[in-house]
Amino acid sequence: MPVDVKANVARALLDALSTECKAYCILSGYERLPDSFDTDIDFMVNQNDFDRMPRIIEQVARKTGTQMFQAIDHELTGRAYFLGSLEGPALTIVQPDCAADYRHFGRRWLPAQEVLSARRLHPGGFYIPSIAHEFAYSLIKRLNKRSFTREHGYKLHRLYVEDRIECGRMIARFVRGPEGSQIVRMASANDWNAMYDAIEPFRAAMLRSRKEALKEKLKDVPRNALCVLRRILQPTGCWIAFMGPDGCGKSLVLNAVSQEFSPSFRTVRHYHLRPRLVGRKPANRGPVTDPHGQPPRGAVASIAKVIDLWLDYTLGYLFRILPGLIRTEFVLFDRCFYDLLVDSKRIRYGGPPWLLRAAARLTPGPDLVILLDAPPEVLRSRKQEVPAAEVTRQRTAYLELARTLRSAVVVNAAQPAERVIHDAVAAIMEHLGRRTEKRLGILSDPGTPSRSKRPW
Repeated sequence: MPVDVKANVARALLDALSTECKAYCILSGYERLPDSFDTDIDFMVNQNDFDRMPRIIEQVARKTGTQMFQAIDHELTGRAYFLGSLEGPALTIVQPDCAADYRHFGRRWLPAQEVLSARRLHPGGFYIPSIAHEFAYSLIKRLNKRSFTREHGYKLHRLYVEDRIECGRMIARFVRGPEGSQIVRMASANDWNAMYDAIEPFRAAMLRSRKEALKEKLKDVPRNALCVLRRILQPTGCWIAFMGPDGCGKSLVLNAVSQEFSPSFRTVRHYHLRPRLVGRKPANRGPVTDPHGQPPRGAVASIAKVIDLWLDYTLGYLFRILPGLIRTEFVLFDRCFYDLLVDSKRIRYGGPPWLLRAAARLTPGPDLVILLDAPPEVLRSRKQEVPAAEVTRQRTAYLELARTLRSAVVVNAAQPAERVIHDAVAAIMEHLGRRTEKRLGILSDPGTPSRSKRPW
């Protein structure tokens, strides 16, 4: 059950933090831990333990039978980890979010040493921040995110009345001026109407109150530059293409994969065959019911079409796909350039085959290609637009193509839909897991079997 997976991860994480870290505290959302929590588990450690956290989280994953498949650095001292489990009918994702100093939008608000030295023990046996630090953390987070609900207001009110003096000092520290005095009144009376009506003045006052000194800004320049370089060289987004003959179920699987992985990426983008940065935008004519119905182009027009596609993929990758990957986008293609090596009639290609092969070698390719494979009779039972002989030829050609692609995984699409989706999700998790381990520099423990490519 998903609840059991989440609870198991929470217990293992709390145990690892207690035994592996010098000090820690759960920053928020701890009320029902370890049995239940909403989305993620925010916690704070010192810088040394922050640097060791990838290996600690990997140990938690192995202990709970989950897989760490994604890690996103959202601040210099903040990283979100994503653990996934496919034990149930769908992908269950647990997100431990680790911070050293608490930063938001590049500014350091709460140093780890200050917060950890004032932590308190929760009745559940784990550490949480002091009342005042939890109040400050929650207020800063809500103002920076420009998101404030009645539930947020009640939580701040409850914390404030528990320790009015220290919470008042936090307000004076982070929101000076009349806005700070107004927050004191709202927190005392639990009347946040002014905040609901216009949150921006309070956020602006907070930003004015927390201006970083030039020395502090310059100190972070090298680390920020290194972080940007790492994001460019090792993007946390992922480009996946689904290919296969008509009737293999690409649209169904692609949409399901999009829903399953959307929580672990900032956005999801869908493309059909090409980026569409270059070339004429297609008219909205509905689904293609006869992909081979039109005669092939002549040699000159075919060569021009290949050049158009190559430019579209190359420029589209440089100016649309790669920037998206750097921004942690999940890029999904329904068919890609590789499909044209099997089914060139789809673009009415009438030129030499070697030109298509050469263009494919020079075209930026996906991180992972998933070939949905099924016997010809299964494909024909789902779609009859393509002749039986052509379906058989395409299936053989797709399998031969997949064997030549280093990034290809073959999924049996003749299974029930839920099983096909399961295998596709598992293949993506395996790919992301290997990539994340490499990016974080995690090596398998001696005697632990390394993850091998599974025959989905």
